[in-house]
Amino acid sequence: MLGLHSRLRRNEEEVAAKVMDGEAIIINLSNGCYYSMERTGGAIWGMVEAGYSLDEMVEDLLRRYDVARAQAQADVQRLAAELLQEGLVTVADGKLPPPPQQAVTAPPLPYEPPILNAYRDMADLLALDPPVPGFKDIGWKDPTEGG
Repeated sequence: MLGLHSRLRRNEEEVAAKVMDGEAIIINLSNGCYYSMERTGGAIWGMVEAGYSLDEMVEDLLRRYDVARAQAQADVQRLAAELLQEGLVTVADGKLPPPPQQAVTAPPLPYEPPILNAYRDMADLLALDPPVPGFKDIGWKDPTEGG
């Protein structure tokens, strides 16, 4: 299990991602799977990209949302494990500088546990309508196979 002082980073060689309007859209380019995380999940992905430790993510969630520490901690650790399992992130090597603290003056938002939605049909969609000539001939890794 990851420790609370662990930091994650996006798997830069295989993953493209962007947070838009609070929703994280993540594409694993090596296997054609894509993912989304809304609200709380989008906020957590933004914290991954900013280099937050898991503990710093929990603290930020406590500032932003009406959530108990135990719930926030369990959700962050669960989501981090899912992101690692899907190959979207790796454990960051070395110590990163702490992220800037953001003051939250608004009342806490209602909390929803983060959910990683996985869509494993991108290879099929691209085979039907490839974006460039010859693209349909690219072999995608089977996301159900290990490694």
